[in-house]
Amino acid sequence: MNSLLIKGATLVDGSGGAACPADVLMAEGRILAVGRGNSSLPADKVVDAAGLVLAPGFIDIHSHTDMTLFRYPLVESKAFQGVTLEVTGNCGLSFFPVAAGGERQLAEYLALHDFCQPAGGIAWNDLASWSEAVERPGMGINVAPLVGHASLRIAAMGMESRPPTPGELEQMQVTLKIALQQGAWGMSTGLIYPPGSYADRDELIALARTLADHGALYTSHIRSEGEGLAAALEEAMAIGRESGVRVQISHLKAMGRSNRGHAGEILKKIAAARATGLDIAADQYPYAASATTLAALVPQWAHEGGASSLLLRLQAPELRAQLTAEIDSAMAAREGAAGIMISNCRSGQNRHFSGKTIAEIADRWGCNGAAAVIRLLVEEKGEVGAIFFSMAEEDVVAILADPAVMVGSDGHGLNAGDASGEATHPRSYGTFTRVLGRYVRDENLLSLEAAIHKMTGLPASRLGLSDRGLVREGYVADLVLFNPATVRDQADYADPHRYATGIVHLFVAGEPVIWDGKLTGRRPGRVLRRLSSKKENTFRFEQAIAKGESNVP
Repeated sequence: MNSLLIKGATLVDGSGGAACPADVLMAEGRILAVGRGNSSLPADKVVDAAGLVLAPGFIDIHSHTDMTLFRYPLVESKAFQGVTLEVTGNCGLSFFPVAAGGERQLAEYLALHDFCQPAGGIAWNDLASWSEAVERPGMGINVAPLVGHASLRIAAMGMESRPPTPGELEQMQVTLKIALQQGAWGMSTGLIYPPGSYADRDELIALARTLADHGALYTSHIRSEGEGLAAALEEAMAIGRESGVRVQISHLKAMGRSNRGHAGEILKKIAAARATGLDIAADQYPYAASATTLAALVPQWAHEGGASSLLLRLQAPELRAQLTAEIDSAMAAREGAAGIMISNCRSGQNRHFSGKTIAEIADRWGCNGAAAVIRLLVEEKGEVGAIFFSMAEEDVVAILADPAVMVGSDGHGLNAGDASGEATHPRSYGTFTRVLGRYVRDENLLSLEAAIHKMTGLPASRLGLSDRGLVREGYVADLVLFNPATVRDQADYADPHRYATGIVHLFVAGEPVIWDGKLTGRRPGRVLRRLSSKKENTFRFEQAIAKGESNVP
C-alpha cells in the first residue's frame, strides 16, 4: 500500500467549520486519518504543506464539460481551479437519451451549444452506454450526470412546438426513470432554449413527480433571467410545490437594466419559500456577463423543427421584418448590440469576429444589429457563441454571499493551447479561483471557510454524496492543496484562455492530477452514479446551509 501524508497544512474541511492545522494520510484512494497538527502518522511519502490550505476537491455543481470531454479529457481548465467533480447535463442539454435513428438530430441540436463530437459521432443511446464511452479513454476528474429535459423531449417528439401527447409524456417519464435507475442525479431544464421552452408547466410537473419519486434533483435554467425573472422563479417554485421535487435554480442572476439592484428581492423570495418547507437552492458563477448561443436572441417560434428549419426561416424574406423586430427587442433586454460579444464561430469564414461586439460587426457590414445577428447565424449554420454583458456587480456579490447559493461555473473543460484561437467566457478557466482570490482574499466578501463550504460540503450535501465534499476519515481522497496568497483567476474577456494560478497539488481518488503546479496527465476520473434517498438529501442540505451561515463575515 502506497500511502501519502500531507503534513502541516491549514485544513478547511468543507463543513464550514473553522480552519485548523492538520495532517492528512491517504492511501488506496481514501482518507485514512486526519491528525490535528504535529501528528506522527506513518507514510510512504510525505508532502510538506506548510503555508498551504488543504480542502476537499471543489465540486462544480453546474458544468457543461460533457460538451467538450471527448476533445479535452484531462479537463485542464477545471483542474487548474481545483475542481475534482463536475455535475454535467445542465440547461436541458445531455448526451442521452438518444432515440433509435435520432443520433443526427441530437447532434445537430447540441452543436448549437458547443458540442465537440467524438470522432465516431454519437454511438450510445442511454446513460450507461454514454458512461462507457467517456470512461473508455479516461478523464482527469469525475462527472455526475443529469438528464437533459431537451434531450429527453427530442427523443420522444423531436423539436415540435406543442404539448406532448399522453403517450409521448409517458415515454418521457419511462425514459427518465430508466436514466435515474442507471444513476442520473436528476433532470435539468433549459427553458429559454427550444425545445425546452415549448414545455408547459403541466409537462414539467409530471416529469418532476418522477424525479421526486426517486429523490432526485430538478435543476432549472428558468424561463427568464431578465424582465420575466420573478414569474420564472415562481414557476420553478410551483413545480417544486406541486411535485415535491427538490429544486435547484441554475446560475441565478438578475439580468438587464430593469433588474439592476434587485438581487436581494429574489434571494428573499427563495429564502421565504424555503422557510415554508420548499426544498430550493441555487448556484452562481461570479461574473457580470453571461454566455450562450447567439441563437438565443432568435424568437422561440423560429426554432420549431430544429436547426435546418431555423436557418430557412432566417433567410425567408417574408419573415425578415418580424425577426428583426424581435431580435432587436431581445438585444435591448441584454444591454443592446454593444453589450454582446461573439465568442466563437463554426467556420473560419467569420472567426476573425471572435472578441468583437455585434455593434462592431454591424458597423463593418454596414447594417443594423439584428441584420448582423441573422447573417452570422446563417453563414455559420446557427453555430455561434456569444457573451452578454448584462449584469451589475452589486447583484453578483449579493447572490454569491447568500448562504444557500453554491458555486458553479456554467463553463467547459478546455485546454488553453488547443482552444486559444477563439474567445470564450473566462468562467471556464477562473470561477473557483476567482472566488478565492477576489472575493475572499481581496474583498473579504466571504470567509475562506464559507467560500470553500460553497464549493464542497454544500454541493455535496445537495447532491446527496455520502463520501465526498468533506475531509473525513473514510472519505474519497479528492483533495486540493493551494496557496492562499497566490490563488487567483488569470482569465479575462480579452484573454480568456489562461489557467488559474495557486493550485499546488490536486488529487482525484488519491491520484495526483496536478503535482507541484503541473498537470501529471493521469486520468483517474469516472462517471459517478447516484444511489441516495430524498430524506437524507433534504436533511443534510438544511444542516449544511445552517453550518455555512455561521461563517459569513
